[in-house]
Amino acid sequence: MTSSHYGLGNVCVVIDRNRFQSQGEVERSMGVEPLEEKWRAFGWEAVRIDGHDVGQICEAVDRMDGRTVKPLAIIADTIKGKGVSFLEGTYQYHNSKLSEEQYLRALEEIQESLSGL
Repeated sequence: MTSSHYGLGNVCVVIDRNRFQSQGEVERSMGVEPLEEKWRAFGWEAVRIDGHDVGQICEAVDRMDGRTVKPLAIIADTIKGKGVSFLEGTYQYHNSKLSEEQYLRALEEIQESLSGL
């Protein structure tokens, strides 16, 4: 509310909407949608994007062009652990450390996915 009240159009927040918290799925403990409407209700401009799409990220950030006094909330829909088979779409590693073996496996999977680019 403060950012909107003072017309801080140079403020941007990115919400990583991966749908998980350390105890499991967010929606099982508390419904948080509709996020865009909630941010707008506090005077923010809000946009929802695919948080894995660099083009959409750049386009959203470009909305901060200095012509608005509204702060910007970017709601980035993401997949937790994307690109690592044993991490993707799960909360079990939200706040825990990978073993050396898991780390090396994750690194290998990420490198394999990047080699195709």
